[in-house]
Amino acid sequence: MNLSLTLNKKRIVIAVEILLVLFFCINTLLEILVPKYTDAERVKFAYTSKANIDYRVYLRPNIIYRESFLEKGRYYILKYIDHVNLNMKYDFISSDEADLTAVYSVTAYLQGLHGEENEVLWSREYILIPEKTIHRNSSDLSIELSENVSLSEFLQVRESFYLESEVNSPAVLNVVFSVHTKADSKEGTLEDNLKTNLIIPIGNNVFKIEGTPEARGENRIPETIRNRIPVNYLKVAIFLVISLLLVVLVILTIRYVKTAEPPDPFNKAIADIFKEYSERLAGMTHSISYHFSDVITVNSIEDMIKIADEIGQPVFYYKVDNKVERKIEFFVFDSGRVYYMAIFGEIKPESEESSI
Repeated sequence: MNLSLTLNKKRIVIAVEILLVLFFCINTLLEILVPKYTDAERVKFAYTSKANIDYRVYLRPNIIYRESFLEKGRYYILKYIDHVNLNMKYDFISSDEADLTAVYSVTAYLQGLHGEENEVLWSREYILIPEKTIHRNSSDLSIELSENVSLSEFLQVRESFYLESEVNSPAVLNVVFSVHTKADSKEGTLEDNLKTNLIIPIGNNVFKIEGTPEARGENRIPETIRNRIPVNYLKVAIFLVISLLLVVLVILTIRYVKTAEPPDPFNKAIADIFKEYSERLAGMTHSISYHFSDVITVNSIEDMIKIADEIGQPVFYYKVDNKVERKIEFFVFDSGRVYYMAIFGEIKPESEESSI
């Protein structure tokens, strides 16, 4: 199979092949010589925490309930409530030992509400469990508290506020369990702040306890580590094989791909004319003698077509292409007048033709 390309196309193919060889060779060297790294995160110190308030509603003797208490999440009748038992719990767990300092307290806020969004109109603070501090060197810490809350005292305060102000605003008891923990480790210091609360309506005959009884926290001290990526020898081998194949391809292209002769101007000119005007041309098997006619020489095929259109005649042509003569003649006949155009081709020597 003989493959030939024009000189410019052959140069372009060889240049592209050489560029690809350089590309894969450079990437092979980069893979081997240039170190690559990936960043990974290591946690030096971390913690998780959880705080929650659980409760039971204890009842006075009544004719409706046989139980002595009701679990959380229900509706309650105010008249039958003796007290609400609150159980607070906090757990702190860290990844390593640290100097832990936890400050906690339980505070109740009796609040009068007003407006569609229940904004606080007035508030009074009650310390249920005073602020206390726990200190230890450990990786974990737990706090468990229990407190009974009687609603009668708060009902009396709400009633006195109403009698004094004559503003019958809804009131709630907002019980807040807060814990602030500071962990001093050898890797650094982290702080944890958690608050949970229960909201108990005061004064409603039937109510439900709401709020945010559970909260969670977490934090960490990270460290970025750079790890070197090992050399991908499979990738190197593939690049080397591709580079070798491309080098072989360059050699084969230079040696076996022949340089095609540039297109013959005579054939190219004829091809362009027939491509554009083939439907307007009529071929003749023999040339004619025009010496006895009035001959007008025309310089371009476009002019020949224009003349043929004006006089309503076809364009005739006669072509000869051999070792002796190469030409194509165009004729437009108009009474005793002939419009004539010819294109001549170069006759190649026999030695040149035989070499091709």
